[in-house]
Amino acid sequence: MFQIQLRYFQYVLSLAIFIGILISSKPLITACFVGLSLVWLTEMLIGQFDLKSEQYYVILTVLLISFSTIAFQSIFSEINTSILLITCILISVLYFMFQQDINIFKIGTVFMNLIITFLVNGFIVLDNFQENIFYVSYLFLLLLFLKTLATYFNIQFSNFQFFFNFFVVSVVFIGVSSFYSYNIINVFLAGLTTALSTTLLTFLFVKIRFEYEFTTQLSNQIYIFDFLFAFIASLYFVDSLNVVNGLF
Repeated sequence: MFQIQLRYFQYVLSLAIFIGILISSKPLITACFVGLSLVWLTEMLIGQFDLKSEQYYVILTVLLISFSTIAFQSIFSEINTSILLITCILISVLYFMFQQDINIFKIGTVFMNLIITFLVNGFIVLDNFQENIFYVSYLFLLLLFLKTLATYFNIQFSNFQFFFNFFVVSVVFIGVSSFYSYNIINVFLAGLTTALSTTLLTFLFVKIRFEYEFTTQLSNQIYIFDFLFAFIASLYFVDSLNVVNGLF
């Protein structure tokens, strides 16, 4: 039931991104991207921790740490993200040292999810992302539409799903970028690298979900939003926004 509610949040936030484009509201779009990141993190965690026990404190703590990158950067704009990340990891290690009934696999999964969302949230509020936020929103919404359509026609679960993930990001990235005055070499370089990174991250997320302790069945929408979050994370890891703007 809780996962269904999270799914509603994801679709509402995606719709709000479209509304943000219509009214040209960067704060609304930014809040939606951060919200999608935190909802994705919540869903990854509830498959590993029992909400009916005191383990829900673990979920709240990890969410708070993940959001801290935005809070601290908003209050202390000159703070070093690397130092903040290391500090949060150390706090997390100390926290898990006093937790019972949590194995190494769970801790490793939490750290991976925490680090990715921590970095992505920090990336969303950076000036470089904010300058290109409408461009990213077009990419995100178009990929959401195409991925949903692919799931409806069962392309999602065929043997070609990873090829589809790669080519859909490549085509959308290069296609949307062609409407801008970006260098074509930079566009192809950024698009293909982002597509490869997105495909690999999506595969990683799905493999982790199959190791869930409290989830026995994965809905179609999980694959869609895993893919979309992997795309946003790939923009950060590949630094595509700098590439398409010609900054190496």
